[in-house]
Amino acid sequence: MNRSAGVGRLVVFILLGLVLGGILGEVLGLVLGQIGVMSGGDMNNPSATSSSRAWELDLGYKDGWALDLYMIKLRLGLGLKFNTCSIVGMALSLYIMKWSNRG
Repeated sequence: MNRSAGVGRLVVFILLGLVLGGILGEVLGLVLGQIGVMSGGDMNNPSATSSSRAWELDLGYKDGWALDLYMIKLRLGLGLKFNTCSIVGMALSLYIMKWSNRG
């Protein structure tokens, strides 16, 4: 296996772990919010709220970068959103990649 294939495989595993972990965190936050675990009061669970809390990073201005040429408008933007589950998912996917069969 050459070096570029190894780097490509690493990028795929990192992105897969981040996406699947992010989806799991969003679903977990939604489900726990529906059943009242995250509503406060005496049922407030710190581990549940920390696993679904997200950190967002937006590059560009609020609606993204815009190039307005009167007839054509081009908007570009990049936003990243991480939660605890996405970081755990990335670590788990890297662990799986390390021990998976390369053959």
